[in-house]
Amino acid sequence: MPFFIPFAVGGLVLTALGLGMKRVWDQGRLVESPELAQARERHAAALGALKSARLRVRTGLTSYGERQARARAEVVEPLRGLLARLERWEHARREDVLPPEALEALAALPSEPVSRAARRAWPLLGVGASVTPGWEPVLTWMERGWLQEDEAPVVLDGVCLFEAAAPWASASPVEDTDEARVRQLDTCAATLRRATDFLDALLTRLTSLEARVGALQSRAEVQLAYLDAASFEQDGPEPRERLGRLGLLVGRLVVLLCAPALGPDGRLEPEPPVSPEEAALAQT
Repeated sequence: MPFFIPFAVGGLVLTALGLGMKRVWDQGRLVESPELAQARERHAAALGALKSARLRVRTGLTSYGERQARARAEVVEPLRGLLARLERWEHARREDVLPPEALEALAALPSEPVSRAARRAWPLLGVGASVTPGWEPVLTWMERGWLQEDEAPVVLDGVCLFEAAAPWASASPVEDTDEARVRQLDTCAATLRRATDFLDALLTRLTSLEARVGALQSRAEVQLAYLDAASFEQDGPEPRERLGRLGLLVGRLVVLLCAPALGPDGRLEPEPPVSPEEAALAQT
């Protein structure tokens, strides 16, 4: 029978036996030792903190995913169209507009409409990334907050969340003493706190990437508004200067859109360095 942990509805369902209740009866009620009760409270507090962190990350994923979609629709695709016309009319080549790393990133960005389900991993893995089977349990947990014993494990920063959340649900029995159960609960609580710290760091990364993408998108839209292929017919300097500025802005934008927040091992990737163009935007 599957063992469900419904974070999404606000709690962890564990049996009295799973919590390691001391087998002492007092007037028909099950009683636990003070030490075990305190350890259980510490474990429950760690679970609550993990739940709150997951909800914050879920909100951050949604927000950054929407930003990625807007940047792609409002800047990247119009730029593709502009570059295609400029190349067709022999006014400019994309190699002269975008740096090499941006050309590579642009080629990785899908040009066709993509479903919301296909985009669900993009905030974590970068625009254009596909959901591999190993990522499915993590994404589902972040969206819904459910852990199941008989399903693929949710591993976050090297931590199996089910084992930490339900230490006696499926593992080998712990030594049946209060001291052993207190140690087990405290070990699992420490593991949950580590996972919570990781989620907080992930949210900081998502927030930073969203802010950087948003700043580049806003400035690139201004440059795009004054550019069209026909403006190059007179061969004046202004459209080419604008195209050069646009290439720097969008070049950095597409690199950030493709940058993963998490690596293949599920750990945080280094954040791309701030480019001179971004540094200049921060000062204006």
